[in-house]
Amino acid sequence: MMDREDQLDKHYISIERCDKWTERLFWLCALFSVGVPYSNIIPIVWLQQVLGILFIVTVAAYSVLSHYNGFCLIPYAENLRRKQLLSDALGVPLTSEQTKGYYNNEITPSITRLGASILENSFFAKNVCYEMAKTERLKVFIYFLFWIAAISCRNIDLGLVLILTQVLFSSEILIRLIKIEILRSHNVSIYNDLYSHFLNRVSPSYLPGIAILLHSFASYESAKSAASIKQSSKIFHKLNPKLSAEWEDIRKQLGIDKWDSNQALEMDWAKPCRF
Repeated sequence: MMDREDQLDKHYISIERCDKWTERLFWLCALFSVGVPYSNIIPIVWLQQVLGILFIVTVAAYSVLSHYNGFCLIPYAENLRRKQLLSDALGVPLTSEQTKGYYNNEITPSITRLGASILENSFFAKNVCYEMAKTERLKVFIYFLFWIAAISCRNIDLGLVLILTQVLFSSEILIRLIKIEILRSHNVSIYNDLYSHFLNRVSPSYLPGIAILLHSFASYESAKSAASIKQSSKIFHKLNPKLSAEWEDIRKQLGIDKWDSNQALEMDWAKPCRF
């Protein structure tokens, strides 16, 4: 395997940094939200006011940063990644930023190369999301136990129960797990469809084969857009050697690199569909 170089990494580094600060602000919000209802036990009045101000500022900062990441940074990076994917697959320079070793198949620029690249991407994505989901499942389970214990205690303050409920069902805990699970499920489905496509040698010269590949491309991109989360770079780099070796085996089993490049390039759109 050649050394991997990705000029788009800098955009995803910004997303990771924003994610880290968003998570920190979230837990500060949770901490302040617990402290504000009990601020009256603080004997100094101005300290009570400072606590309330800090809570308001933290909530505002968390809201701005999380929405900035979700509506600006992630869509911008994914749009560049989409252009780069099409540039690599079809041999059209839609962006000046290049990658090396990111897509690993030897098919010449064609719709078939696009399908092979999505097959590879979905293979890595479903495995990375699975590892991410394992961590998030444990986190949700632990907080769920705390929440059950809180609502089961008769003497606990109702305000604290409401705060714990808000934290558990927030976008940083339960909703995040749901997003990861849905993204993983979509990638599993896309991978299985494309695996079957290449296994059965569906011809890319006729409309049914083209439709399958384009549908997989659209499904892959829409799944990422709907989830609006970044896959963990730490988990990716940890799994990369193992997954790269598995991908090489898949390429050989399916004979992806032996597809007739001329057939992939010379698609006759005027020919009738053969089902």
